[in-house]
This record gives sequence, structure tokens and C-alpha cells, in this order.
Amino acid sequence: MIKTVVGSYPVVVGKPETLVEKIKDKLGMFDKYDYAIEKAVIDQLNAGIDILSDGQVRGDMVEIFVSNLYGFEGKRVVNKIEYTKPITLKDIKFANDVLNKYTKNNNKHKKSIKGILTGPCTIASSVRVENYYSDNKDENLIYDLANALKREAEAIQNHVSMIQIDEPILSTGLYNLDTARRAIKKITENLKVPVAMHVCGNVVNIYDELNTFNVDILDHEFASNKKNLDILENIDKKVGFGCINTKLKTVESVDEIKGLIMEGFEILKNNNLFMEMKGNMVDKLNNYVMIDPDCGMRLLPLDVAQNKLKNMVIASDEFEKELSEYGQST
Repeated sequence: MIKTVVGSYPVVVGKPETLVEKIKDKLGMFDKYDYAIEKAVIDQLNAGIDILSDGQVRGDMVEIFVSNLYGFEGKRVVNKIEYTKPITLKDIKFANDVLNKYTKNNNKHKKSIKGILTGPCTIASSVRVENYYSDNKDENLIYDLANALKREAEAIQNHVSMIQIDEPILSTGLYNLDTARRAIKKITENLKVPVAMHVCGNVVNIYDELNTFNVDILDHEFASNKKNLDILENIDKKVGFGCINTKLKTVESVDEIKGLIMEGFEILKNNNLFMEMKGNMVDKLNNYVMIDPDCGMRLLPLDVAQNKLKNMVIASDEFEKELSEYGQST
């Protein structure tokens, strides 16, 4: 099964050490976040992650976007929201450079970077509307954000293997799902790469609606919200299976993670779409399921994040091997 991350990673900023770096620092040209991106990518590679992120190191998931869109002053909306320039492209390119540097002599397992967008409803819910729009739920605000994010998606799609849209607010019931669906469609229509939508929290009561969103993969948390396991029998999209609890600052054992994957598999194998797929069970899992953490890891201690990812990868590989060995693949 493909192993990925939801996005954010603990931020370890760099300090100027060489003479050139110190000169750049004096001139205001030294980027302390380059080291943080490199650290995030290397740690993910060392853990065995297949589709990596740049670590989202420059701020929280809302701040990264609102600080680069016209119409915002901080997290205050003061004018019509408009896109002016690529937001995450520079860091994605740098992450790709790091990835290529460390994998150039290893073509056994193809690795790639994913693009990550914070969804329009989640951004809207996190800002204070002072001008131009009526409030945080104004459809015009949400659609203007979607149009801006669509341009960002188009700017990065040639540099990533997939794009993930984070919409955690949708599980709260605070936003109209029809509005959210139309906004996501604005972003995703005509994109050339697969699109995942990450919605954390309890999605049991909304998964029917989420099934209708114009995305290829629905990514949810199953470690900290085990009730979500029930949706696997009827989900109509590929699954991003969150199997480590990012709210806990303790490291789950390999057996604990593997046990959760098994629970999910026992339900998923009765899914009509899953059953209709061609191939043995292992092939179906590889085509249908992506393994990842429940959510972002930015707030975790660095060593905890590292070891959670390592155990997640080991658990996934062991489960897949055992499934094949015990004849479940026929």
C-alpha cells in the first residue's frame, strides 16, 4: 500500500553556518525554512514514506494561504479575495530538489511530493470578515477562495503526483455541504493529477455527501475516530486510511497500528466497489487504500513524529506481507 502523510511536520529551522549563508543572512536572503523543508523530506524518506510533503513549515494551514492572497490583512478579510502569485510552488520545487538529491541512485521505489491546499470552507471559518463579504459563511467568500485555490492547484500540478485539499471544518456541520461541494468542484475540475480531500473528525453522518465530491480519494482519521471504520463498507472513493493518532504524543506500537489496519480491511473487503475490482486482495489494497497519519504532525515532538511514521510504515508492510503469505490474496 502507498504510504503518505497528511501534510505538516515539526518545524526545525536552520541557522546560517557557512560564510555564504552568513552573508546571505546579513542581506536578508537566508531562508531559515529551507532546512526545515529538507529535514521534513529526509525524515519522511528515512521512515519509508512514498508520497511526501514539504512539511508545511512556513505557518499553520490557514496562515500559509491568507498571507499570500489579496484581500487579507493577517487573518482579517478587508477586500475581495484574489490570487496574485503561486503560494506553495517554491517550497514544492525545493522539496523535489531534496527528494531527487537523496533518491537519484535509488530507482527501486519511486517517491514523489504531494501538493497541499487548505480548503475554502476551512479558510473561511478561520478568518474575521471585516469588509466586502457579509460573514464567514458568505458563499461569495467561499467561491472566491475556491477560484484562488484553483489557480494555485493549476500552478503546482506539474510538480506533484497528487493534490490534497484539507477541509477539516466539514465534519463539524458548520458549513453547508452543497456549497462546499460546488467550491471543491471549482478547484478540481480539469486538474491533471489525482485529488484527495482530507476531512478529519467524525464523518459518519456526512460520508454519503462526501462520496459525491469531485475528488478521487477521501482521507479520514480512523485511529482517533474509530467510529469512522463503519464508513468503509459503503465508501465510493479510494481511501486515505489514517492509522496513527496525531493528537497523542506517544508512539503506537507496530502491532497496534497493524491491528487497526486489519480492522479496516475486514470491513473494506465487503465494500461493493472493492469487491468488483480486479486482482487479488493485495492488489486491490494497493489500488484502493493509502496509509497515512490521522492528521498533520506539526505540533508533535520531532522524535515522536519520526517514530510514529516509521512504525506506520513497518505495520503497513508487515500487514501486506502477512495478507499475502496466509493466502488471503486469492
